[in-house]
Amino acid sequence: MTHALRSFGLWYETIISCVVSSFSINMGLTTMIERIGDIWTFHHEGRWIAITTNIGWKKDGKCPMGAGIAATAADLFPDLPGWYGTRCQKYRADTAVCQYKPGRLIMFPTKALDIIKPWASWQQKSDLILIKRSAIQLQKLGEIMRANGTVLGEIALPLAGCENGGLMRGEVVPILNRYLDDGFVLYERN
Repeated sequence: MTHALRSFGLWYETIISCVVSSFSINMGLTTMIERIGDIWTFHHEGRWIAITTNIGWKKDGKCPMGAGIAATAADLFPDLPGWYGTRCQKYRADTAVCQYKPGRLIMFPTKALDIIKPWASWQQKSDLILIKRSAIQLQKLGEIMRANGTVLGEIALPLAGCENGGLMRGEVVPILNRYLDDGFVLYERN
């Protein structure tokens, strides 16, 4: 697929997502909640949060988590980069949204695996198709976690792929709104 065709496809999908999100709101269906503030305050209240990250690993097997919310999570939970790096090595490009129970964290991939240089995956731009896949998986995981009592209340996530991923809010929010309901809170920093 040529770059121009792929760009048109992503643009078209974003426009359709906006229309579908607007239609859903008008039909009384629920979409995610949006807040401005510190997502870690939500986490410190005992709630689950999504950590946007890349799919990759370094020579030591740890996932590079050196910026943004991933860096904060790695600082707070020193075993997280090794645990997630092992999952990335096992599942490679198919690494899915997953729970890190010791930290009440849900790993939400936004940057695809660089199969030639997995240690450099973090340097890529976030991928809208991967964000869509992760949002669909997060919705399903949230339903399962609520059904089994793991989660009471909402799950928070940051503006996926926008801070260190090179994407714009207008590209990402329609995708998140299309797939995530009011059981999710989108946090944007002040």
